[in-house]
Amino acid sequence: MRIVDSYGRFNVGGTDTARKGAAAGAATNANAGDAKSTAKAGSDAVTVSAQAHELAQKASAAADTAKVANLREAIQNGSFKIDREAIAKRLVDGG
Repeated sequence: MRIVDSYGRFNVGGTDTARKGAAAGAATNANAGDAKSTAKAGSDAVTVSAQAHELAQKASAAADTAKVANLREAIQNGSFKIDREAIAKRLVDGG
Protein backbone atom coordinates (compact mmCIF):
# COMPACT_ATOMS: atom_id res chain seq x y z
CA MET A 1 0.00 0.00 0.00
CA ARG A 2 1.35 3.40 -0.90
CA ILE A 3 0.60 6.45 1.23
CA VAL A 4 0.65 9.75 -0.62
CA ASP A 5 1.37 12.77 1.58
CA SER A 6 -0.36 15.42 -0.49
CA TYR A 7 -0.61 17.92 2.39
CA GLY A 8 2.94 17.53 3.78
CA ARG A 9 1.76 16.28 7.18
CA PHE A 10 4.19 13.41 7.51
CA ASN A 11 7.39 15.40 6.91
CA VAL A 12 6.95 17.74 9.86
CA GLY A 13 10.61 17.95 10.86
CA GLY A 14 11.83 18.27 7.29
CA THR A 15 14.40 15.49 7.72
CA ASP A 16 15.80 13.48 4.88
CA THR A 17 15.45 9.91 6.11
CA ALA A 18 16.98 8.41 2.97
CA ARG A 19 20.31 10.11 3.61
CA LYS A 20 20.29 9.20 7.29
CA GLY A 21 19.52 5.58 6.40
CA ALA A 22 22.37 5.43 3.91
CA ALA A 23 24.82 6.86 6.45
CA ALA A 24 23.68 4.40 9.09
CA GLY A 25 23.98 1.53 6.61
CA ALA A 26 27.53 2.54 5.74
CA ALA A 27 28.47 2.64 9.42
CA THR A 28 26.89 -0.75 9.99
CA ASN A 29 28.77 -2.24 7.03
CA ALA A 30 32.05 -0.87 8.35
CA ASN A 31 31.38 -2.38 11.76
CA ALA A 32 30.43 -5.72 10.16
CA GLY A 33 33.81 -5.83 8.46
CA ASP A 34 35.52 -5.31 11.81
CA ALA A 35 33.47 -8.11 13.35
CA LYS A 36 34.44 -10.51 10.57
CA SER A 37 38.12 -9.79 10.97
CA THR A 38 38.01 -10.29 14.74
CA ALA A 39 36.04 -13.51 14.35
CA LYS A 40 38.74 -14.90 12.09
CA ALA A 41 41.51 -13.83 14.43
CA GLY A 42 40.12 -15.64 17.50
CA SER A 43 39.54 -19.35 17.84
CA ASP A 44 36.33 -20.68 19.33
CA ALA A 45 35.69 -24.20 20.48
CA VAL A 46 32.47 -26.06 21.11
CA THR A 47 32.21 -29.06 23.37
CA VAL A 48 29.24 -31.36 23.71
CA SER A 49 28.61 -32.94 27.07
CA ALA A 50 28.17 -36.65 27.67
CA GLN A 51 24.56 -35.95 28.66
CA ALA A 52 23.93 -34.28 25.28
CA HIS A 53 25.38 -37.31 23.48
CA GLU A 54 23.15 -39.59 25.55
CA LEU A 55 20.05 -37.53 24.75
CA ALA A 56 20.89 -37.56 21.04
CA GLN A 57 21.26 -41.34 21.06
CA LYS A 58 17.94 -41.77 22.87
CA ALA A 59 16.21 -39.45 20.38
CA SER A 60 17.58 -41.35 17.40
CA ALA A 61 16.64 -44.69 18.96
CA ALA A 62 13.10 -43.44 19.65
CA ALA A 63 12.54 -42.53 16.00
CA ASP A 64 10.55 -45.18 14.21
CA THR A 65 12.80 -45.76 11.23
CA ALA A 66 10.21 -47.87 9.40
CA LYS A 67 7.61 -45.11 9.70
CA VAL A 68 10.10 -42.51 8.50
CA ALA A 69 11.05 -44.69 5.53
CA ASN A 70 7.39 -45.19 4.60
CA LEU A 71 6.70 -41.45 4.80
CA ARG A 72 9.78 -40.66 2.72
CA GLU A 73 8.70 -43.14 0.05
CA ALA A 74 5.12 -41.80 0.00
CA ILE A 75 6.36 -38.23 -0.42
CA GLN A 76 8.77 -39.20 -3.20
CA ASN A 77 6.23 -41.16 -5.22
CA GLY A 78 3.46 -38.58 -4.70
CA SER A 79 1.05 -40.79 -2.78
CA PHE A 80 1.34 -38.82 0.49
CA LYS A 81 -1.89 -36.91 1.11
CA ILE A 82 -2.16 -33.98 3.49
CA ASP A 83 -5.14 -34.08 5.87
CA ARG A 84 -6.06 -30.39 5.98
CA GLU A 85 -8.88 -30.94 8.46
CA ALA A 86 -6.56 -32.65 10.95
CA ILE A 87 -4.03 -29.83 10.62
CA ALA A 88 -6.72 -27.18 11.15
CA LYS A 89 -8.10 -29.03 14.17
CA ARG A 90 -4.67 -29.27 15.79
CA LEU A 91 -4.05 -25.57 15.12
CA VAL A 92 -7.34 -24.62 16.74
CA ASP A 93 -6.91 -27.02 19.66
CA GLY A 94 -3.35 -25.84 20.24
CA GLY A 95 -1.58 -29.12 19.89
